[in-house]
Amino acid sequence: MILRLKTFANLAGQRAAPRFGVNVKTVLLYCLICLLLTSCVVVGSKPDVGDPPFINPHLACASCHGSAKPKGAEANFPAAVDPSKFCLNCHNYRVNHHPINVVPVHQVDPAFPLYKGRITCLSCHEIHGGPGKFGTRRLLRGGPYEDRRAICVNCHSKQQYAEINPHQMRDAEGNHRTVDNHPVCLMCHVLEPNPDIDKANTVLFRADIGFLCWRCHPLMHSESLNRHFLKVPSEKVLANMSRPQIAQRYSLPLVPRDRLTCSTCHNPHQEGIISPGPAASGADSEHRLRDEEICEGCHNK
Repeated sequence: MILRLKTFANLAGQRAAPRFGVNVKTVLLYCLICLLLTSCVVVGSKPDVGDPPFINPHLACASCHGSAKPKGAEANFPAAVDPSKFCLNCHNYRVNHHPINVVPVHQVDPAFPLYKGRITCLSCHEIHGGPGKFGTRRLLRGGPYEDRRAICVNCHSKQQYAEINPHQMRDAEGNHRTVDNHPVCLMCHVLEPNPDIDKANTVLFRADIGFLCWRCHPLMHSESLNRHFLKVPSEKVLANMSRPQIAQRYSLPLVPRDRLTCSTCHNPHQEGIISPGPAASGADSEHRLRDEEICEGCHNK
């Protein structure tokens, strides 16, 4: 780019000098200033070739079928090929979405197909569904849904889960509550945690924490969520979170890659489940906030 600017300026100076009687160096100087003022954005930018246009893989047949216009048998996948594997070429949902490759406990509506008896991505998602066969919002089968959680009741009993409060781990007698003969803790955790030894970074979750929360709680549409959810705190904010006056009062756990999530500010546990200490703060409080002045944990007044 610098070579191009110098060449253009030299040509301008050579042509301008004879006509106006101006010194070539003066013309060159003005020319360079003009170019720098008007083209500073160009300097250091990408080559003139430009970026290739983005092609939505859901609209490009070859993304999955290997052919731009698959027809007949060519449009079908071999019996030994799970079509859902192509989803994972772009979406990293092996560990942070609805569990896949699991055998459902109860019989599933045929409208939500299984692959070899197991739940896969395409059990709930349909690439060619909806009007025009272009898919619906979030590509959910049977959609569009006014509330995306509505798809869940096609397999799960709404009444059964409406009676379950995963935030209540023990009954009035102090006994562990169960769901399908399993501790209610396993609605969110892969293994039942041991509060005496487990830490926030050692417990295993069934899915991404945000996804677990959205099974029951409607997704917040607010500026506060946009500024916080899955954002990486700055060094200044991390330093604030580590201040003794904060760390000794309550914990602010982060998810992998040091990102904020729902449980950073909200304590989802029943009082008495977590051993006394900063991690137990906020249990059963209003809105389950870990502290009444939770914002001070990250931000200065």
